[in-house]
Amino acid sequence: MNATADANSTEAPRRPLPLPGLLSAVHILDPHTPGVAGLASYLARRHARVTVSPPRPDSRPDLLQGLERCGVGLRAATPGTAALIWGGDNTVVHEVLDHAVGRGLPILGYGRAVELLAATAPTTVAVAGSHSTTMAAAALTCALVSRDPGWILAEAPKGDSAGYDGGGELLVVDLCPDSSGHDASPPGWRFRSLGEGLTPAVTLVTAADAAPPSWWNQQEALDQMEALARRSETVVLWAAQPGCLELADRLRRRRGPRVVTVGRGADMDVQVLGRFWTGEEHRVTVQAGGERHTFTVPVAGTNSAMAVATAWAAGWALGVPGHELVNGLGAFAGVERSLTRLGTRGGIDVVESIAVHPREIEADLQGARMLTEGAVVAVYEPSGHLRSNTLAGLIADALTAADRTVLLPVHSTFPRHHNRVDGGESILTASPAGTVIRYEPGLDQPGPESLVASLVRRGDLVLTIGPHAARRIGPSLLAALDRS
Repeated sequence: MNATADANSTEAPRRPLPLPGLLSAVHILDPHTPGVAGLASYLARRHARVTVSPPRPDSRPDLLQGLERCGVGLRAATPGTAALIWGGDNTVVHEVLDHAVGRGLPILGYGRAVELLAATAPTTVAVAGSHSTTMAAAALTCALVSRDPGWILAEAPKGDSAGYDGGGELLVVDLCPDSSGHDASPPGWRFRSLGEGLTPAVTLVTAADAAPPSWWNQQEALDQMEALARRSETVVLWAAQPGCLELADRLRRRRGPRVVTVGRGADMDVQVLGRFWTGEEHRVTVQAGGERHTFTVPVAGTNSAMAVATAWAAGWALGVPGHELVNGLGAFAGVERSLTRLGTRGGIDVVESIAVHPREIEADLQGARMLTEGAVVAVYEPSGHLRSNTLAGLIADALTAADRTVLLPVHSTFPRHHNRVDGGESILTASPAGTVIRYEPGLDQPGPESLVASLVRRGDLVLTIGPHAARRIGPSLLAALDRS
């Protein structure tokens, strides 16, 4: 469904549900962090007064223009602001933060704001996990199109918005790990438990694994996923992902929510019978409740195809007929920046990825293999020194799925001396010799595009992975390949 279309133009208009007072007028620090742009769009579509901090030098004009189209103001906080929402990844906004603290404005994170909004919707479907929530949550909004859902997502479905108000009856939320804490947090910050105030009709759990700083180990992740699951009516579990079968065992040990497992085994409640890659799209067949359904989605990568299957399962668990879910998925074209082809120059494809967690990185590199018969060269920008240091070994293992990797500087709110150890150095040390080439910027140093261009030849594919510099390098790399 396209959020710009009026899905109910032939029906009587529904009375909009009232917003929580705290969110009637908000100022947002940094809409670039995961989920925050979707939150801003959703609030604006529900007629809240929303402003965001002025763009920083490396901001994304496409994202900011999209927010403006939704009615979000790109300016400093207004006197009528009721609360501040912390995006947490922008060092240029301390004066705004100081002003808010001085005025005694409540400071909320993404998770708390989503909880307040979900309480106003009759039915909430939550997508939660240590990783791999993005594709499943976006696919779910299309699968449920017959119910005209609203949604708050970390990334938009292709051609759509990350935030949309479908009328208040059904809300889909992506409880992506709160990125505001990976290197910095506002004064008095307390990390909330996952979905602390939510009571979803359905919770889809995509994975339960270590994802610092939200969960330092798998046990912490399982504890929080279980707490959220026990507040839910039904829990859908992606069985092949880390921790999900253990979570199912925990939930079945004592009376609790209905548990629905999704996977390839015959003992799964929703069984994935087949998954065929045509070279352009995946054809997936699922079986549930004695019925078989087949749908086709233009996404590469086994994990992406399975994420769409879990979205189908979550809709089925909600009680939506299987054929309606299939019809809805017919409009799903994937997720922005999730194995999205930017262009081809000299026979070399440039594709981008939004992966952050090591398992996501590995899955996208394997998906990239499906798009080329040549070599795969990764351009990787680590996200946060804290996360990169903690997961350095897993990241290094994931990057071995590429033939070569160009390692960009770590994107971080704080410079490395605040963190003692540089995350990029940790990844390089953990990587097999010769597989990772570290790019060090300097006054006389050419851009990383030249280095990448020297590593590829006709028939190869370059996959850019990362939040900021990696996002910008794609277009300039295409220009560099044009010149080479």
